[in-house]
Amino acid sequence: MAATRNQGEFRHKYLQLADLRRLEYLLFAPRRIVEGRYSGHYATRQRGQSVEFRDYRQYLPGDDIGGIDWKVYGRSDKLFIKLFEHQSELTVNLLIDASGSMAYRGQLVGDRRAPQKGLSKYDYACFLAASIGFLVMKQHDRFSCGFAQRGLQRYAPPESTMRHLTGILRRMEALRPRGRARLPVAIDELTRQGSRRSLLIVLSDLIDEPDAVAKALAARTQAGGEAIVFQILHPDELNLPDIDHGLFIDSETAARVRLNVSEIRDEYKQRMRDFIDGWFRRCLGLGVDYARALTNEPYYKILERYLVGREQRRA
Repeated sequence: MAATRNQGEFRHKYLQLADLRRLEYLLFAPRRIVEGRYSGHYATRQRGQSVEFRDYRQYLPGDDIGGIDWKVYGRSDKLFIKLFEHQSELTVNLLIDASGSMAYRGQLVGDRRAPQKGLSKYDYACFLAASIGFLVMKQHDRFSCGFAQRGLQRYAPPESTMRHLTGILRRMEALRPRGRARLPVAIDELTRQGSRRSLLIVLSDLIDEPDAVAKALAARTQAGGEAIVFQILHPDELNLPDIDHGLFIDSETAARVRLNVSEIRDEYKQRMRDFIDGWFRRCLGLGVDYARALTNEPYYKILERYLVGREQRRA
């Protein structure tokens, strides 16, 4: 009963425990040495009396019941897991694009005041980031989170507690995507906040200055760190909406242009392919992992596919 009540109390827009059960067997590990220590599969994770106790976090489905503090349960009727310091700690830095273009969730039909259906690109990025943060925390590693909105905003330094994760989830829900991301500035500012040799994960549509973003990513990888880029796109961006004519509004500058969609569809599709292929080649050249995600595919499938492939590449 206590476990049921604890799970019921955990309600957040961007973290769905039912979906995370699909990921509980996966591990988020670096592909290279991080801060001089190998944080691979944690086969010899330090536990026990000789390791310094750090904090508690609420029990979640899939946790090892051996980590439950039964004395706390006896006093509070709630399940908590003990967290300990360990030698091979990994730090993951999450950077979520919160620019105006990330607000897109699909074309408006009829009354422009009518609500749009489906996930926005920002929503999708938050679901992915929350899942990654959960996995990292669950394996007793630390993660930070910041938002790219005219540079780095609402940065939360790395921790590995449930309180930390909950605070970030609330920031995700409170923030509204708008304006420009200025991704290069956000990446540089995030790098200055901590070690260059940690793992950076960028979740963005990458509608920014490509050369400047690539330069900022290169600075991290050249310093010995690692970077992963999830390019998040809406299906409408690959193939324009199924309409004949449309008024297109730039979500970041509010510029407007009315177009005959059928006349530009083929050229647009080619340019979009070039845009995506260009980012794939940039990342490949920099040694940065690249994954494309479309908002009409469940986010946990994207994450599962990426993590399984990552583990196979490490093997």
